[in-house]
Amino acid sequence: MVDGRGKVVGWVTSCAVDSEGYLLGQACLDTTAQAEGTAIGVFQGAASIAGKAPAAARPGDRLPVPTPARVLSRFPK
Repeated sequence: MVDGRGKVVGWVTSCAVDSEGYLLGQACLDTTAQAEGTAIGVFQGAASIAGKAPAAARPGDRLPVPTPARVLSRFPK
């Protein structure tokens, strides 16, 4: 998981599809990203990230793009 500037702020511990078809997951987050509503990015499929490091990328290389997500309350009202 990354923040809006691409800094890693946590990792997903579990994920499932809810009754409306949305992916819903639990994660461990840095305190800087724990506020409800915080925009984060989630990399789906860890195997696709294991390739080349972004710093080693060259023109024409493909890099994973994080899926936009938002931090929700652990105990919704």
